[in-house]
Amino acid sequence: MLETSTPGAATYARHRLAWLDQLAYELFRVTGRSQLMQCLWLYDRDVNLAALARTNERLAALSFNRLIEPSPLPWGRPRWVKPAGAPILPEQSSDLLPRSRLLQWANQHARAPIDPVIGPAVRMAIQPFDDGSTAVSIVGSHLLLDGMGALRAIEAAVNGTGVPSPYLPKGARGRLSGCVSDAWQIIADAPRTVAALARIARANWHGPAAPIQRPAVTAAEADHDPSTIVELPAVVVTVEARVWLACEQRLGGGLNTLLPGFVASLASHLGRRRFSDGAISLLVPINRRRGPDDERALAIEFHMMNVAPAGLTTNLGPVNASRKALLRGARKNQTDVLASFLPAIAWMPRTTAKTLLNRLFNYADELPASCSDLGLLPDGLARIDGAPCRHMLTRAVDVNVTRQDLERSHGHLVVVASRYDKTVSLCIEACQLGHTPTTIDKLRLVVSRTLADFGLDAIIDA
Repeated sequence: MLETSTPGAATYARHRLAWLDQLAYELFRVTGRSQLMQCLWLYDRDVNLAALARTNERLAALSFNRLIEPSPLPWGRPRWVKPAGAPILPEQSSDLLPRSRLLQWANQHARAPIDPVIGPAVRMAIQPFDDGSTAVSIVGSHLLLDGMGALRAIEAAVNGTGVPSPYLPKGARGRLSGCVSDAWQIIADAPRTVAALARIARANWHGPAAPIQRPAVTAAEADHDPSTIVELPAVVVTVEARVWLACEQRLGGGLNTLLPGFVASLASHLGRRRFSDGAISLLVPINRRRGPDDERALAIEFHMMNVAPAGLTTNLGPVNASRKALLRGARKNQTDVLASFLPAIAWMPRTTAKTLLNRLFNYADELPASCSDLGLLPDGLARIDGAPCRHMLTRAVDVNVTRQDLERSHGHLVVVASRYDKTVSLCIEACQLGHTPTTIDKLRLVVSRTLADFGLDAIIDA
């Protein structure tokens, strides 16, 4: 079971990061890679700036707008704190952009500085376009909240129903008070820490990872600097909901089985097939947030769903079976395995966190593709300026990704799906390594081919 804080916890245990959140934080410190979430609203008109300012102010008062304060002790646990000072105002441009540059602008906003320790933790921006439309973007770090948690926080800010942040301001504890409190936390955690270290020793996870199977590397590829930052290409696919549902029914799929079938087929086209049997490993997050008092950033479980890509464009039956097995918990979920090791995370060398995840998700063979379905987005969320928008979508954005990161995972594929009004949106971020990484144009072609395979008419924006 994953750790979570409770209001009645001892003082030293309040507002500290849960172990899974601490692991994500340690990975960020090791790699510098930022995993972000972005929500976009598109209006056919100018937006209500006063209403947006109120939403931004309310959002700043909620737990979404929080920071991580590292412990002053070497093995102490970091804690959630409230940013000091006034909330960051929405960024507003007076220059009109062509409507075709919506995603380019969204990418640019997603790459504005976001730091979960220093701040700002969340950013809002507004951009008018030359056809009279206006876009609003909110970007935040996954170290603060997962996708569902962030959407609920934004909806609460829109509706004015959120619970104010319970955290102390950044730096308010003082060094001596922080050392004493964190020392008590270390003592309280000691039995679980020792047990986790023993499990790691028995599993031999402290040793070198198993050899990773790799495709043959050309001389040109070997010349690439592993520290080179790679900007991951991304596209957005918009499909009419009725077309999506008709395709799902035509292929014999159950509820919500077209998405994993589509992602498995796309992964196959991108070469993300398991080396052992050619199947696709879909990493599926399942929401486990317990309510407004659940302080975890990543209140999710990770399940691995295995799908053979052959024949999916004519029959989704195998996906139905795999999904039912996943929902029954027929295969032990990845988070349960990870949770048994996490109490030792503060005592591990930082680079060991990479080995932990490599072995857990088996990048040596499985090459997982992330497949996240946020479902039907609520109407309240769509009223970011007080009235419904025309279109809304949510996506994942990875920033500061090195070539070495991509070589470790043999590329990258993340798909986030959501539904709003009468449309289904698929936000796809992907990269296949080779002599040169995947370009936007190449990704668009692969996505277009996959849509054609399923007989889906769609719009692809890049």
